[in-house]
Amino acid sequence: MNKISLLLYKLVMLPAGLYRNAGIDTSQLALILRYKLMMDDRHPNTLQQTRGSGKKEGISNATLGTMLMALVMGMLNLIAFAIGRDAITHMGFFFLAYLFMLASVLISDFTSVLIDVRDNSILLPRPVNDRTILMAKLLHIIVHMSRVTIPMCIPAFVFLFARQGWQPAFSFLLLALLGSVFTIFIINAVYLLVLKITTPARFKSFIAWFQVVFIILLYGGYQLFPRVADMENFQQFSITEYSYAKLFPPYWFAGAQVWLGGQSIARGWLWLLLSLMVSIGSTWLVIRYLAPSFNRKLSLISGSGGGSGSGGGGGGGSETPAPAAGTAGGNFSGSRKGIAGFLAAILTIGTAERSAFLFSWRWTARNRGFRMRVYPTIGYIIVWIALTLFRYNETAEGSGLRGFSGSFSGLLGLIYISSFIIINAMQQAGYAEEYRASWIFYSTPVRRPGLVILGSFKAMLAKFFLPVALLILALGLMWKGPEALPNLVLGMSNQLAVACIILLMSKKSLPASKPAVMDDRSGNFLKGIMMLLVTGSIGILHFLIHEFTGVVILLAMLSMLACWLMIGRIARITWSELTPTV
Repeated sequence: MNKISLLLYKLVMLPAGLYRNAGIDTSQLALILRYKLMMDDRHPNTLQQTRGSGKKEGISNATLGTMLMALVMGMLNLIAFAIGRDAITHMGFFFLAYLFMLASVLISDFTSVLIDVRDNSILLPRPVNDRTILMAKLLHIIVHMSRVTIPMCIPAFVFLFARQGWQPAFSFLLLALLGSVFTIFIINAVYLLVLKITTPARFKSFIAWFQVVFIILLYGGYQLFPRVADMENFQQFSITEYSYAKLFPPYWFAGAQVWLGGQSIARGWLWLLLSLMVSIGSTWLVIRYLAPSFNRKLSLISGSGGGSGSGGGGGGGSETPAPAAGTAGGNFSGSRKGIAGFLAAILTIGTAERSAFLFSWRWTARNRGFRMRVYPTIGYIIVWIALTLFRYNETAEGSGLRGFSGSFSGLLGLIYISSFIIINAMQQAGYAEEYRASWIFYSTPVRRPGLVILGSFKAMLAKFFLPVALLILALGLMWKGPEALPNLVLGMSNQLAVACIILLMSKKSLPASKPAVMDDRSGNFLKGIMMLLVTGSIGILHFLIHEFTGVVILLAMLSMLACWLMIGRIARITWSELTPTV
């Protein structure tokens, strides 16, 4: 347990006498809570999962990583004070951002705490009374909430204290607490709504997809909000001009903050009363109605298949049970209807290669850990493209699309920046929480593991390279016409060549065969730098010769020949070349 968790642990255990008077065994409570907090430190947060689980010593500080992420988001929320011309607008945007960010973080990293079904199987059979178990869960939630809300509130507290004095700063802490309680109510309500309209297995999928979307929105907001705050229209904006804004809780918290801070506002006492009512009322609803219903739903989650851990917990389980061998879902070597079977029949040769293709295709679709590490990269590329169009719209004459297409460097940049999608997917395909199941590859009569590696590689190309290549090809032909085709072919072929080079030069492994803790941080950083340098250098050289069509066609043919030779070399990888998994 790190020092911050230890401090919070001691603070919540101070009223031990009150706990004993309520019939709670404080020694058992302290032991249960202590180990819950220790397990939190070993659970990677959402940002760590998107980069791939790190070494064990890195995960041990996962709580500090969550707090640092919350502190950064709290600093990002200060941009709200640059939007609008009056205090109510500043605080309205701030509380809107605060409640949204807090809810997003809690759904992403708090799900493993709120949806913790391990107590049912570990503690209930033990001689521990229900009150002790319930209090341990409540104190765990309080500590976990504190590790998110405190760092998120520190930047605003310091800003208000330095700019307006102690009264607005401390009134902000009160309203932030009320807003946090209201957020818990919203999360419970959303969870129950999702569980009502879908299955427990789909609920886990919902949480995993929300985590991916949250990371993309966080990155996009970090890039976009500073630009928005500088716009003159937003600086002159005021939410008081829109009467319907008063119907939403962020306005109530903002109005209460302005009134408690000593500034004049109409019906300030009403906004404070509404803030208190919505927070206290939501707490009563959670305890009286939502919590019992939610606990009943938890039993469905714990009893359902489809992956280990909670939706936000492990990040590595599959969402649906693996189909039985011999069924349509489990027959990897045979023909199968659908896009995966169609592509496998076209792109692969031989049973081993086709089986690896289908396995990798389906495993990457079902595994939440893989999605958390790969899919945000796609979002980053989308955000980069959107911001590029935005910048061209500001600097170029005419529309953003005409400005973007007016320079060939924009099209080449789009081609080579998209290569990070396939490279990241290819690298992450070897890591899995359930890596011990990879013994099946060693039990098959395959002479060369290169056939399995090549099948998995082709699956990554079909899923993450082919759609992007077709999209860029269509956009390039629309923007530049048929004369851009040689450069488009060269760019795509270079992407494939770089992916092949990285696969051959890196440590070779079978798909889903390495534990996530082997994902070396320093090695990944150096590989990322080298990948950036190699891809950027090739893109620059391509731009220098893009006007010489004959040279481009010749280089495209050489690049495709190199790809063909390297793909043949991948198929010839021997067992002795594989990296040990343990």
